[in-house]
Amino acid sequence: MTGTAAAPARRPAPVATPGIVTAEIRRARRRHPDGGTLFLRAAPQWHGPDTFEVDGAAVQVAPCGTLLAVLDAVSAKHTDYLVVLSPFERRDLGDSLLAHAIGQDVVAVNRWDLVRHAFGAKTLDPRLTTPDHGWVSDALLEAQPDAGWPKIKGALLDYDTALGAAASARLGTGGATDAASLLEWAEDIAAVSRFTALAAEEQTGIADWLARSAGPVADVLFRLVRAGHATDAVAAGLLTGVLFGRKERRQAVLAARVRAERLFGGALPAEPALTAFAEACESLLLRRIEADLVRADAVLGRAQELLDELQAGDLAGASRVLEAGYRLRLRTLTDAVSAAVPDPLSADVAEVDRALAELTDHHLHRARTDETRAAEMAARLVRWLARDPEPAGSLREHVDRHVRDGSWVDRAVTDIRDNGADTYGGLLDAVQARRDASDEEFAERLAAWSGVSGGAEELVLVENLLDAIARPVAARAAPLIVVVDGMTAAIAGAITAEITEGGRWTETGRHAQGREGALAGVPSITAFSRTTLLSGELRAGQQADEERGFRDFWGTRPSRLFHKADVRDGLSGEVQAAVADRGTVVGVVLNAVDDSLDKGRADGRADWHPSGIAGLDRLLDAAWRAGRPVVLTSDHGHVLDRGDAAITVRAEAARYRTGEPGDGEVAVTGHRVLAPGGAVVVPWNTRIRYNSRKGGYHGGVSLAEMVVPIVVLLPSERLRPDGWETYTPAMHEPVWWTAFTAPQQAAAPKPVKKRAEEPLFDVPASGGLPEADRADGIGARVIASELFAAQREQVPRTPVDDAGLTALLDALAGAGGKLPLPVAAQRAGQLPARMHGYVSTVAKLLNVDGYQVLAVTDGGRTVALDLPLLREQFLGGGG
Repeated sequence: MTGTAAAPARRPAPVATPGIVTAEIRRARRRHPDGGTLFLRAAPQWHGPDTFEVDGAAVQVAPCGTLLAVLDAVSAKHTDYLVVLSPFERRDLGDSLLAHAIGQDVVAVNRWDLVRHAFGAKTLDPRLTTPDHGWVSDALLEAQPDAGWPKIKGALLDYDTALGAAASARLGTGGATDAASLLEWAEDIAAVSRFTALAAEEQTGIADWLARSAGPVADVLFRLVRAGHATDAVAAGLLTGVLFGRKERRQAVLAARVRAERLFGGALPAEPALTAFAEACESLLLRRIEADLVRADAVLGRAQELLDELQAGDLAGASRVLEAGYRLRLRTLTDAVSAAVPDPLSADVAEVDRALAELTDHHLHRARTDETRAAEMAARLVRWLARDPEPAGSLREHVDRHVRDGSWVDRAVTDIRDNGADTYGGLLDAVQARRDASDEEFAERLAAWSGVSGGAEELVLVENLLDAIARPVAARAAPLIVVVDGMTAAIAGAITAEITEGGRWTETGRHAQGREGALAGVPSITAFSRTTLLSGELRAGQQADEERGFRDFWGTRPSRLFHKADVRDGLSGEVQAAVADRGTVVGVVLNAVDDSLDKGRADGRADWHPSGIAGLDRLLDAAWRAGRPVVLTSDHGHVLDRGDAAITVRAEAARYRTGEPGDGEVAVTGHRVLAPGGAVVVPWNTRIRYNSRKGGYHGGVSLAEMVVPIVVLLPSERLRPDGWETYTPAMHEPVWWTAFTAPQQAAAPKPVKKRAEEPLFDVPASGGLPEADRADGIGARVIASELFAAQREQVPRTPVDDAGLTALLDALAGAGGKLPLPVAAQRAGQLPARMHGYVSTVAKLLNVDGYQVLAVTDGGRTVALDLPLLREQFLGGGG
């Protein structure tokens, strides 16, 4: 039996996408740049615009289901290129229609052929052409850049290159698929909307590939995207850090975890993935805290809202990132401070320091600058209160102790009052009580001294400051003498630290113990003290008197003195020329601090920086360029009115009067009293005033008013006067400025509150040492070792006192290997200014074969001992 052969089944025509059409037009243009008609064998369906442009050429697309429709489309061609989408093959169209076709042929759509051509590949990774990856070709064709895909170097288009290109184009991340880039992308609402508009198959494919290539962060992120929480991704990451970063399994945590499932589409990702996601979100937030705090705060706020929605807001207190965690730590510290005052013990100090360490471990501590700064200062003041006051044996000791200790207390109090006075009221009251006692003792000694002699060989007074300080400096190079009217020792210390930290200037001074101060005139007002300072003799006067006195003091040596008008709007030409002339001694008076005492500063603050003292920065720059040393000083200090200053007696001046002294006052007489009659009543109590309220006052005899700071800055060490010391910023810090508590051997019951008899930082020689070291301290055994004796023979010119080194090694061992430099100097029996040199000398004996056993670290603030290495080198690993 014979029959007619069945016609071969027609293959179904694929659907042409805009990406496919664009790719085919680009390929056709290479051979037919002038336009034409392109027949594509494709389903007669089109979901794009009827006309569009491809690389500047107009393209018309016509889906045609019948031959008649094809004829009509060809006849109606009105663009550079016509693309006919029809299911017909070459044999169906006939020669007359094919004559219009580019290449007189029908182009069969092969997506992967187009992709391969777009990347310049010869072969494809077999994984790309599997059925479950059909979306990849469409994605690559539709997302192809105008300039085309970058050509690959080899012949094979591999799986990851193709998927990476698709993911990058669909997400718009520019090829970046790291965790931070993906999290940033998730916050772009428009970008996420474009992604979620893609076919579900493509969304899943990209997300799965990113989870495999970028890691668990991508997996968790795209779960959030699918659940509609993409813009909350970083906040959700912070939330997961709270819920899954805790080992506890109490009911509240477990319940919150169950409620959190809704954020991820109904099921939580694996816990390791959530932990990695939380870490990535925290890392991104930390960078934002530094760069864009407003944006970071918005994320933090949203994270707290999410926790509240999950009925888990109280869990945020354990977070090292969320605001609630910072607040809880801050409250813990303020409670510890309140419990410690007015008479803190060593255990109280340890508790406060632990709370401060917890606070500064929180990632927001730098962003919450003011509150963290106040907390640090509060901890410092607790340490200061825990130390028994040291009695001053002379007026000079009062002055020097204020410069080296009391002025640092004033700095801490100022920071707290500016940033958190209400929180630390009890602490400030306790500090004020001790400062009152110190001011009263100083005032009584000053009154007795002034009435008897008013002179002292070693004490610097405003009348001999130029002779004692400026003249030795001028022996090397003519100095620039900057008098900041009203500047306290506290302000001078703060701005000097900023000036020297840049590395340009080196500070020097006469004493290895540190900076010294001078004594202002009585009353401590400008008309008396500044004229006296600039003239070099006790004298009252005004600007003309100061200029004449300054010129007379320097005699035949050229000199110039300038006042506020010369630096009000920058440095005048005269000032610049005088400073540039290295042969002329130049004095400049700056009034920013004194002027602020009238109504207070506009910002309400009391801390100062070099840039805030008009003219100072420019003067320092000019002096640096000229190679001049700088003497930075003042004529007197001041006290601030914090709203607690009261009028006890009405008088013309704010802080001095005639009559009989009352509570908080002393009577001062003698030749240094420049008020009429050589006698005056002045308050030592900083809360007494005699007339209308202002931002601050001077004229009294509190230490803050009477002590004049002295700072000498050198542009070069070669200008240092003979016998003077070089100062580092760290050596000025008092021992209580840096947190230090020797390790405790075992927890002990908190003792009944009473004053400690031992200084807080006097580390016991054996305290905290291992059992083997207690009977015979490690310091003594190191010095008695054969290796130490051999080291001494090899380095004979290293005179090191055995007792001091033994005490230092024992103290360092007892403290776990680190001590603040002032504490280490105290234990070694060295002056702070010479501690760097001492450590360098000792290191020659201890640092065997180049291994660093002892060193100064932390920018000169800490002496560090590598205890395990010390034992290994000198004790054979024992002890």
